[in-house]
Formats: sequence, structure tokens, C-alpha cells
Amino acid sequence: MKPDFVGESGAPLARGWKLGKQLGAGIQGAVFLLENEDGSDAGRVFKQVRNKEIGEVTGNLVGLEREWAIGRQLNLLDEPDGYLPGFMQTGSKVLDLEGNFVGMTLEKLNGSDVLDRFEDPLFNDIDYILNMIMQVLSALDRAQQALGFFHQDMRLDNVMEHRLQEELGDRKPEADETQFGKTVDLRGLQFKIIDYGHAVIIKGEGKDQEKIQKAKRLKIPDVPAYSLEIPYRAIFNERGDVWRFVRSVAQALEGRTWPRDSRPKVKLVQALIRKTCGISIRAHYASSIESGERKKGPLLQLVSFGGSLFPVKWLDIMLRAYVLPGHPTMQAREALEYLEKKRAQYKLKPSNFSTSPISFESTPGDSKEVA
Repeated sequence: MKPDFVGESGAPLARGWKLGKQLGAGIQGAVFLLENEDGSDAGRVFKQVRNKEIGEVTGNLVGLEREWAIGRQLNLLDEPDGYLPGFMQTGSKVLDLEGNFVGMTLEKLNGSDVLDRFEDPLFNDIDYILNMIMQVLSALDRAQQALGFFHQDMRLDNVMEHRLQEELGDRKPEADETQFGKTVDLRGLQFKIIDYGHAVIIKGEGKDQEKIQKAKRLKIPDVPAYSLEIPYRAIFNERGDVWRFVRSVAQALEGRTWPRDSRPKVKLVQALIRKTCGISIRAHYASSIESGERKKGPLLQLVSFGGSLFPVKWLDIMLRAYVLPGHPTMQAREALEYLEKKRAQYKLKPSNFSTSPISFESTPGDSKEVA
């Protein structure tokens, strides 16, 4: 990287790339689109270290380096054609002239945050929601079984859409404006997990010895003793990825109004929430959003998603799920099997997702160690 590099739109980076539009920024990093020298889309984004001094004090700087190393290990789960299902692909790390880590390139996803859908109180496409849940659980299961990967911050905020245009061909998906009962075009729609800043690889949990041996070349920095990551892990100890993810789904779906024919599938999601988090969420069924809102009454409207008192309900769900969880350590494989069993109970067709155990060549006697 050039010594005069400045992290702002238009700045040259490396390999003929330059920073394009800034997509977002947080305390520890900023994300930019990457462009080629001629201004064309490079198909990547750049996640840059910001506030390096603060990052060194809080441990966030090491956190970004860990995110890069863990992301590169997840790349080992790619398919023969190089496509990585379920996870955002991690590219090269970028160093300054002194060899210090300043950021990393990432796959550019062709879609938006899943949370954008859920932030609209009218959104009630249960097929989209179930498809997203199944894809996320399948990705978590594969990564855990193969590498011993645990995300540790698994929320709707960290899931993005990625639409594969080649699966659409010349067809264009319908516009995504929200209407009661309107469904999202699922053709070519994939869901990818992002942000591995809190993630860990637990040695001894992974079973794919070939990939584990390759992953050893990618050293994951240790979490500093002073890092804010230490108390964060302590607070959510014994609360797994499935619990975190399903809890965030529960908070987003509380009090929604659904088309009447969605009832069996909504009950399927409610069952997973009860099993994992130990809580029940309200669901209302109607032929229109207006009739559904009238059924709720004024108080329920206020505490339902989008209502002025919903933050109180959000906190209530969080506290009840944390204090009296159902199965907080449920693994993704268990959740997938549970959903298939409940599908039969609710007379729903089996999903297209495999619940067969993943078979790897394993080495007995591996000890468990968090990296």
C-alpha cells in the first residue's frame, strides 16, 4: 500500500484498486466499495481499520486481524467452482509499509441486509423467513462440523442477501416493495453470514482433518487480556449461535400480522423459538394488515414490532430468553433436525435441506482449545 494512502473515497489502494463509495462506518472500521482504475466495479469491498489508537487500547485492532484469519479459514469451505455458500468470502489483508495490518478485502454481496426487510412492520413473507433460517443454520452446521467454527455474534444484523444472477437468467426479480401478503422472489436468493469479529475456532470440535491442516497455516491472533471481548464472552457464556440467532428472529417477529394461510409455517418458527429461547411470541392472522391491526387492539399495537413501545417488548424478550432459556446451547444440527420433526407434525412438506450427518475423516484424541 502506498505510504500516502488516505482512507477516503477515490484514494488508490493496491493492485489497481481505489476506494469507491463508503458503505458504512463504526467505531473500529469503515467499509468502502472497491473500484478498478477505470471506475468499474471490482466486485469487492474494503474494510479499513479506523481509530487505530482506540483499537489498540480496546483490543479491536487485534479483533479485525482475527476476523481476517477466521474468514480465510472459512474460505476453505468453498465449492469446487470457488463459490462459498453461507458466508461472505474473505480476500487479502492489506498492510502498510511497516507491515502493520490496516484492513482487508471482502466479497461484495449482491443484496442488502436481511434486517432491512424485518424493519418494515408490514413484512410477513414466511417462506423468505424459513428459507433464511434454514440457510443460516445449514451454514453454521457445516462450519462447526468441519472447522469447529462458532460465530458468537449471530444476529439478523449479521446476515445479508446475495442474489445469484446466473440462476435468474434473463428474468428479473419482481420489485421488493412491501405489501401485505406479498412474497419475495426467492430465485437465486442466497443468505450469507458476515462479521467474524467475535468468532472463535475451537480446536478439537472440527472433524474435517484435511481442511483443519490447511487452516493451521492461517494463525489466529490471541485475544488480548485487556480486550473488551473477554467480558463480552463471559456475559454470553453458555449461549450458543442458535440461541443468539433465534432470539433475534423472535424479537423481529413479535406481534406481526400474517396471511391466514401462513399459520402452519409461522407455528413452525414459533416452535423453534420456544424450544431454543423458552419464550413465546404473538402472531396474528388476517386477510389484510388493517383487519389484523384492529384485532390487536391499541395496547398490542404499541408493543408489537414497529410500535412506539416495542423497545420495551424487545428488552423483555431479551431478558426472558437470557434468564430462562429453553435450550441455549442447541447446535445448528439439532435445530435442523428439530425443524424437520416439527414439519411432519404440522403436516408441512420436508425441506430441501439435508439433515444427514456430515461425515469426515477424524483423528481421535483431539483436545478442545479456543482460538
